[in-house]
Amino acid sequence: MITTMQKVGAGLVLIPSLLIAGLTPAEAGDRKVYPGSMGVKYSGPNPVYAWSAIGNPSSSSWMYVDLPVINDDTTSGIDYTRVDVLDRHYSSNVRCSINTAYWNNTYDTMYGYWGPNKYSTGSSNNAQYLYTGSASHGSTRHEYFSCAIPPTYSGNRSYIVSYTVSE
Repeated sequence: MITTMQKVGAGLVLIPSLLIAGLTPAEAGDRKVYPGSMGVKYSGPNPVYAWSAIGNPSSSSWMYVDLPVINDDTTSGIDYTRVDVLDRHYSSNVRCSINTAYWNNTYDTMYGYWGPNKYSTGSSNNAQYLYTGSASHGSTRHEYFSCAIPPTYSGNRSYIVSYTVSE
């Protein structure tokens, strides 16, 4: 049987170990990887899903998706974000940005920060990583990625495979 003092002692050993590694306890355990299939289409054709990724089946239209982020650390911002994409169009790139938004009741308007777009480079059957930066937030804001997926090229679809957030 583990006593309360043994639990406290284990925590006292763990925290200095994390600090030596350059991590705070919150950073050490608050990295989330989401499947691309969590994306919500807001414009364009209906998506296809494969291996928990979201893809654009159209040969002529771009598809636009938002990727939700669960923000359970309201004391600090998001330190690191990445979107893993499969860009299979020979001349058009997948693009994504990290965004922070909040509703202002006084002005009946949505406000926030829309991060710079990051682009894939060239066509490939290998995943590419779009490092989208950090985002600050407050208790009334939420974060999400906004991405554009190009049409198919010669029957090859582009996808959002997954995305990563560290608070």
